[in-house]
Amino acid sequence: MTRRFLLLLLIATSTTLSACASDPLNTQALAEIQALSARDSKVSNIVGVPSCGDPRSHLLTEKGFPTVFRTICRVSYKEGTIDRYKDMWCIGDFEKSPMLDHCYVWVPYE
Repeated sequence: MTRRFLLLLLIATSTTLSACASDPLNTQALAEIQALSARDSKVSNIVGVPSCGDPRSHLLTEKGFPTVFRTICRVSYKEGTIDRYKDMWCIGDFEKSPMLDHCYVWVPYE
């Protein structure tokens, strides 16, 4: 069940990334999220840029926070010859500068 949810989440985030290209603030948020998710994953040998959900599509308006976003990033890396990844939750606010100060490792419940 958890893997299915993660797969659906990753598919949804990959399809929404193209929507942020026309919004400079969203593009800036995405750059900050990618940088902090890579830093806070505390892994070496990162492969490429972290794949992150579109911040604008993940606003917490239903919780009463119209400028706050929560999105997940997948940080891919190599451990020897093995491909690995860490999923990172990043929470930020479009009204702050910087928009966020850290991300944390997402550990699904078993």
